[in-house]
Formats: sequence, structure tokens, C-alpha cells
Amino acid sequence: MSFESKLLQMKGLLKKEPAKKQKAKTAERPVHKDKWTGIGLELKENKFGFVFQKKIHYPLDTVHGNVELKELDRVLGAWGNALFDHPFKLAPEDPIVFFDTETTGLSGTGAYIFLIGLLVKKEEGFEMTQYIMPDPSHEAAFLYETGLWKDENPIIFSYNGKSFDWPQLMSRWTMHRNVLPKLPAPRQIDLFHGTKRIWKNELERMKLSAIEEEKLGFKREGDVPGYLIPAIYLDAVKSGFPEALEKVLFHNELDILSLVSLYVLSSDLLMEDFASETSGAYTNIGKWYADLKQFDQSAIYLEHVTEQRGAQAALARYLLAIQKKRNGQSMEAVQLFKEAAPHLRGTIEVEAWIHAAKLYEHQLGDLDQAITMTGFAKEASEHTKVRNSLILDIQKRQRRLEEKKAKKRPQVNKI
Repeated sequence: MSFESKLLQMKGLLKKEPAKKQKAKTAERPVHKDKWTGIGLELKENKFGFVFQKKIHYPLDTVHGNVELKELDRVLGAWGNALFDHPFKLAPEDPIVFFDTETTGLSGTGAYIFLIGLLVKKEEGFEMTQYIMPDPSHEAAFLYETGLWKDENPIIFSYNGKSFDWPQLMSRWTMHRNVLPKLPAPRQIDLFHGTKRIWKNELERMKLSAIEEEKLGFKREGDVPGYLIPAIYLDAVKSGFPEALEKVLFHNELDILSLVSLYVLSSDLLMEDFASETSGAYTNIGKWYADLKQFDQSAIYLEHVTEQRGAQAALARYLLAIQKKRNGQSMEAVQLFKEAAPHLRGTIEVEAWIHAAKLYEHQLGDLDQAITMTGFAKEASEHTKVRNSLILDIQKRQRRLEEKKAKKRPQVNKI
């Protein structure tokens, strides 16, 4: 039977009712050892039972997508010399682990992690270790063998691992808390969240496979569909045949290698690359630095966009104007607000005109311009859906400015 036919057959496994909860079996030597070791797995035994393991070594010049793995050293060195802060900032000596899991389900006590892949950098290259659980009776042995309990301060890289993989791991670890060493609370760098910050509104999909194609220069061929992975593992445990499981291991391997490439690419964009991305991506990075209160670094990105881009730089102009206003650079700020507002849409356009009105009134002392800007804000609010409190604020501002201007008009003496 071909691999593709077997995958189609496995779809039926996913539709079956979940098995009734059974008492955990005693961890015995895996029945299908010989078949599983035939795909490059090694059977390991520890005090809790048995685990299958696979090690893969990568030379430093290994290329994944558009990135050589050795570029990780360059990036870490650049972060070490950076004078600004960022969640991605690390030092070359930091204990980095690239981490990914495969599970039998998304949640619940019946959802097991059956595969954990870890990639670390060695002097001579990179080493990946994949740990595979022979069956649920070996879960304690499987978790223990990963050694994730050994390092007190690891830095874990993942893709959506902060929200899914690590909480799932903690949940399974808790099931064996009476026998397993305590699992540390690591520093986590979730590249999924970083990817959303950089490419929000720039990419339609945020799946790792989509990022590989769009940004890493890598396209998977014949990859295992994610929704079939649980069935593939359950079938391998039941039948002993590991043909499809070997492809799951390769799927996990690609996921982890992509973490290295994505971290290198993201770090370059966050530090030095001002040529390869869209104005939207650089604007997002500028906003990210502003949210981190790294305003000098934020301004570098926003000014880059406003200097070289046209109407598409409207959001960057607005964000840069906010910083100029905060720094007391009123003339520069009001000019940027006026340039940005006509190209913005929705509430942010209204707010840009209001910011300009406030600057003209309070900092620049020009009531006529303040009234004009407020008028633009009112007009914009009539063509878009904005909160009622903002509309009331505009109306109140208009009345107050008109009254303020009237008081300043010279009085005509009556004869």
C-alpha cells in the first residue's frame, strides 16, 4: 500500500469516538522495537521505562531556506552589541534550545505529547534530538529522557509554544509530578508572536509553512498534513509499522530548523536590514519598539519609512508624529499629522486631525488652524464608524474653540 493510500485510510481513525479511560499499563519493553529502530530510532532505557531517540547532526554551513545555520552566531553577536533592548535580544553564551512537539490532540487529559524535538548548538555544528514515546505507559520515561528538567534557566524557542506546546508539556509533566524532577520556568521566545508583530496585515496566513514559503525561501514537498499526525502515531503504536511515523519525524525536524532561520531573519529586520521588507513591516517594527518604550529605535524605523515611501507611509507618519509630540517637537509633529490624516481611514484618521488641533491650540497658539483641524476631524467622523464619545469630544472642542476665538476678537466701541 502506498504512503498516500495509507494516509487516506488513517482519516477514519480521526473520526472514531475517543477510547474509554483505562488504567495506565506497566511500562514494558516496546513490542515493535525492531520495526521502529529500522527507521533510525534508538531504544533508550531509564529508570521509568523506555524511549525511542533519534539524533541528527548538522554542519555549521547547513542551509535551511535562505539561511545558513551558522548565521545564528552572527545574530547573537549583533544582539550582544546592541544598545537597545528587545525580547529577542540574547547573548552568545545564553543556553538556547529550539523546541517543538507533536501531540495526539489539542487539549484534555487524553491528549498526549508523543514527540519532542530539541535542537542545540554545539561548537562543531548543531545537534537535534527527537524523543518518541513508544506508548502512553512510557510517558514518564519519555518526559524524563528529554532532560528539560536539568537546566535551571533555559531559553526556549518555539512557534506558538508559549501558548500551546509548553503549557501542554507542563500539563503532562504534572501527571507525573510525584516521580519526575521539577520542570523549570524558562524564558520563552515565541516566534509566532514575533512574526505577528512584524508582518501583521502583511501576510494572509501565519502558519509556519506559510512563513517558510513567503519569507524563508523554503517550500515543503509531500509534507504530512498536521491533522493526520495523531492518527499516524496511533496507527504506528497499534500496528508497529513506522513508515508514516518517519515522515512525522521529518515534519518535526523541518519545524525546528525553520525556527533557527526565522529567528535569524527576524533579528536582522529588528537590527540592520532596511531594504528587503515592505513599508508595512518596517512600520510594524517601529510600533513594536515604541510599545517597548525603545523610542529612539522606533524613530529610526518610522523615519526610514516616511523618508522613502509615499501614501503607504501614512501610519508610520502618524506613529512618528506621536513621538515628535511627546518630545515637544510641535511643528514637526503637526506637519506629520496633517500629511498622514488624509491617507488614513477610520478612527485613526479622526484622531490624527484631533492631535493636530490640540497642537495648534495649546503649543502653537493658532486658533484658526485648530478650528480647521477640528472641522476636518468632524467631517472624517461623519464618513466612518467611530465611538460616540469621540464625536461628542469633537463637538465640545468646536464650541470651545469658537468661544475662545470670539473672546479674542477686538471689541468695537459703540458711540
